[in-house]
Amino acid sequence: MSKDQSVILKGVAILMMLWLHLFSNPAFSDISSPVLWIGDLPFATVFARACGPVGFFLVCSGYGLAYKRLHGRLSYGSQLKRVARLYLNYWLILILLVGCGVAFCPEFRLGGLRVVIENFAGWNVDAYDHPAWFLLPYCLLCLSAPLIFGVMDRVGIWRALGVSLALSVLSMYVISRYIAPAKAHHEWYAILFTYFDLLFSFVLGALVCYRNMRSSWTIEWLHSRQWLVRALFLAWFGLHLLTGSALWDVLFLCLFMLLFLNLEIRGRVRRTLLELGSKSMTMWLVHAFVYGTFFHDQIYGLRFPPLIFLGLVFASYVLSIPIMWLARVSIGRIGWLATK
Repeated sequence: MSKDQSVILKGVAILMMLWLHLFSNPAFSDISSPVLWIGDLPFATVFARACGPVGFFLVCSGYGLAYKRLHGRLSYGSQLKRVARLYLNYWLILILLVGCGVAFCPEFRLGGLRVVIENFAGWNVDAYDHPAWFLLPYCLLCLSAPLIFGVMDRVGIWRALGVSLALSVLSMYVISRYIAPAKAHHEWYAILFTYFDLLFSFVLGALVCYRNMRSSWTIEWLHSRQWLVRALFLAWFGLHLLTGSALWDVLFLCLFMLLFLNLEIRGRVRRTLLELGSKSMTMWLVHAFVYGTFFHDQIYGLRFPPLIFLGLVFASYVLSIPIMWLARVSIGRIGWLATK
C-alpha cells in the first residue's frame, strides 16, 4: 500500500463516517424525503450498515506507524508528540466551535466544570462532539505502538494478528452484552475494552506494511481485471448490507483491504479522495457540529439523502481548511511539537 493509497483510504473512510452519522437512525426520514425504501427502512439507513469507517482509519495508522518502525523512526517520544498534536488540534476545535455554540445557539449548554474537563480529555465526549469517542483509545494505541510492534516482532506477525483478533472479538462481546446495556461507556474498563476492540484493525494495518516490504499484495490476475474488482466491491457492499452482527465486520474489513489493494482509482475520483483524505482527521472532529449543532435544519432541509450527504461533506471540508491552518500555526509556535 502506497502513501497515496493510505490517504485515499482515509478519504473513503471519512465519506463512510459522514453517511453513517447522518442516516444510521431511520428517524431522519421524519425531517427529510428519502425516495428509496427497503421495507420500513430508508435505503440510506440500510446502506449505512456497510459504512464502518473506524477500521479503515486504524488500518492506515497501523500501516503508517509500522512503516516508521521498519525505518527506525518510531519511538515513544515521537508518539507522544503525535498524540500531543492531535489533542491540540482537538482542543482548538472545541474552543472555537463550543465557543460559537455558547455564543450563537441558545439551546447549546456548556455544562459544569466536570463536563468541560471530561470532554477536553476525550473521556466522555457526549456533551460536545460525540464522534470524538474514538480519540482517547486511538491515542492510547498510538502511545503503545512501540510496545505492540515489539510484541509482534517476538511472537510473529501472524500469531499477533490471531491474538489481536481473539481480543477484539472478546471485547466486542463484552461491550455489546454488558457495557452497552449498562450505559457504562465512560468507565475505565470500557476504555480498556474499546482499546482491545480496535487493536485488530491496527495490527492488520501493520501486517499489510510488513508484507508489503517483502512482496506485493497485488494479485496479478485480479488487478488486470478491474471490472471484476469493481463487481466484487458491489458484492461486498451487498453482502455487508445483509449482515447485522458486528462480528462480521472483521471479515468484511479484511476482504475490503484485499480488494482495495488491487483497485485502480484514477482521475477526478482519485484527486477528490486524496483531498478529502488529507483533511479527514479534522472533518471527523468537526462534522457533528455542522449537522448537529449549527446547521441541523439546513443540512436535513436539503431533503434527499444524496444532497444531505453532499451538503455535509462540503460544509465539513470548508470548515476544516481554516481550522487546519490555525492548528499548523499554533503547533508551529511550540518548538517541542514543531519538529517530528
